[in-house]
Amino acid sequence: MTHIIDSTLIEGNVTHGSLSPALTSTPTTLNGTLTLTLISGFAHVFTGTATGFKIVLPNATTLTKGWRFDFINQSSQTITVYYADGTTFFSYVIPASRVAVLLEDNITTNGQWIRWSTLTGGTASGILHYDASSDTPFTLSTGTADTLITGMTLTPAQGEYAIWYQGSIEVTGNNTVVRTTIYKNTTLVAESLRTIKSSVSTFFTTHITSGIVTFNGTDVLEIRVARDTNTLTIRSRSVIMIRLGDGTI
Repeated sequence: MTHIIDSTLIEGNVTHGSLSPALTSTPTTLNGTLTLTLISGFAHVFTGTATGFKIVLPNATTLTKGWRFDFINQSSQTITVYYADGTTFFSYVIPASRVAVLLEDNITTNGQWIRWSTLTGGTASGILHYDASSDTPFTLSTGTADTLITGMTLTPAQGEYAIWYQGSIEVTGNNTVVRTTIYKNTTLVAESLRTIKSSVSTFFTTHITSGIVTFNGTDVLEIRVARDTNTLTIRSRSVIMIRLGDGTI
């Protein structure tokens, strides 16, 4: 038995104190599976670089309520957790994170599990964030379509993110309309659209956009700009993404 046994009284004579839970280290393999059972360890550390690795929870009817597992992902890939019947429980044990699952109800094979997660690995205040910045001038002088700004692309782990972008712009020409937008893959995030209009022949300002967007782990964030006439140059710029949650309700 690898889980905690606390103060077991045997025939009124022998008292057995607490046992430490077992910890198992598992190198991930390509599309590999760790199938847990009643006698599996309490804590599991995952290492490696393989993709597609998954964890299958035990048949909940074989466990008692309150049964718990901890998954510590020290690999470089996301790990998916499945119920005992093979359906997906959740798919975002992200790198440098710890996820705990606790069995609340064991009536059915899949049971009712509660889960919560924290980040490991030294991210500030446990907040997962991404950022990109550049000082290299980006110039747009032809076309009116939204165009990716060089260096303004990120691929975050699965989750819901608050996104903030700011760039210093120069417009050569009065009455030039500039628009800045957030894209997820090739789709415009409509509420992120911000426009500004130049008021002098050489116009300097800071342009900002923001939004809250959910990503699936392979989705790509892009910051794009457009102008309707004249020349637009973007100099110092940065984008920051802060993870708000795992993207589920």
